[in-house]
Amino acid sequence: MSSAPGTQSQSANAGTVKEWFWRGHALKDAKSASKASAISRERLRRARLAAEFAGRMIDPAEPWYDGSALPLAISLYREAAYWVLLAHSDAEAPTTLRELLATGNYPIGNLSEADVAVVKGVLGEKTFVETADESGDALRRQAVLCRTFVHGLIRSELAADRNVTRVLVQRLLRLGVVALAVLGVMLAVNAVVQRAIRGPDLAAGKSWRSSSKAFDCNPAEKSCGGTHTSIFFHTLLEANPWVEIDLGSRKKFRRVQIENRDDCCEDRAVPLVVETSNDANEFREIARRTDPFSEWDATFAPVTARYVRVRVDGTTYLHLAHVGVHVR
Repeated sequence: MSSAPGTQSQSANAGTVKEWFWRGHALKDAKSASKASAISRERLRRARLAAEFAGRMIDPAEPWYDGSALPLAISLYREAAYWVLLAHSDAEAPTTLRELLATGNYPIGNLSEADVAVVKGVLGEKTFVETADESGDALRRQAVLCRTFVHGLIRSELAADRNVTRVLVQRLLRLGVVALAVLGVMLAVNAVVQRAIRGPDLAAGKSWRSSSKAFDCNPAEKSCGGTHTSIFFHTLLEANPWVEIDLGSRKKFRRVQIENRDDCCEDRAVPLVVETSNDANEFREIARRTDPFSEWDATFAPVTARYVRVRVDGTTYLHLAHVGVHVR
């Protein structure tokens, strides 16, 4: 019996985590609030168009020839209010503006209850003829209140629609974070697997020397000769430049991993020869690369040697980012 609460809690936690990533309930609520169907969008488009023309009537760029256009503006706000309230409501079939205003299921924004009552009277009760008979400051106040009311309705509908987009963006971003985390784990696992396949790097921490030195290199700071690069040595221009690693004692291995310079000049490292020796005097070639590369895993039959030399068979510079020697 004691396990039931724990199971419910785990289920709730799992649901919370899923909701945080997938935003299913939030998206459902946002879509329900926006009612962003094709019909609703068309109704909202009509409302915005009517409201735009009404605004031009209230504050025209030039005076109208035949007097005030405020009654016409109010008539357009009447049309705009009808379309936006219809988009906001659950009504499938057309209804009257008076019925839509009577529901009260709409935001009033910065308007007071008294202002809303004036707007409802102007838009829902008065006819165009009655509005046209109005004049003076009262008519302008009515037009301004209608403008505030209608634009508040439109902003509310647009905000609800934007909320759907916001939740969808949240979903994409959070799923993207998860995808990046999974990718990071996969890359880390792959790196571990590759290291396991290659075995330990016998050259790690061992001494090395090059045939010549053009610059001092600091790979930890990605710097060599004043250039931002990860190479760990740079020879002079010479015939058969090389870098040689002393494994300390004779070791058995079958792979040499070489990383070329990644900021330029990959072609300088070809043709590249891998050689081995036990006395650092006589070397035997075990692998060769004749085409440019960024990374080369040179594999061969197992050999036992103390010294590993990587040499360019020609006159050039040699500069590499890494040379590793592996058992497998």
